[in-house]
Amino acid sequence: MATRGRKSTPTAMKKLEGNPGNRPLNAKESTPEKKAPTCPKWLEPEAKKEWKRLAKQMEAIGILTDVDMAAFAG
Repeated sequence: MATRGRKSTPTAMKKLEGNPGNRPLNAKESTPEKKAPTCPKWLEPEAKKEWKRLAKQMEAIGILTDVDMAAFAG
């Protein structure tokens, strides 16, 4: 049987959007480690340069994690 209602919004999104209802945030929510995934070997040299440039910036602001590799590699 499926669960009812909408899925809950991740805690990170709630922090970004603010917490207008002042409800307690889920402190036990699992979060992936904030580190850049390794660059795939199949990327072309120009794409590897761009990967390293963007990964460095995105990792610095904490929005790139190890689970983002497939989406980031495109």
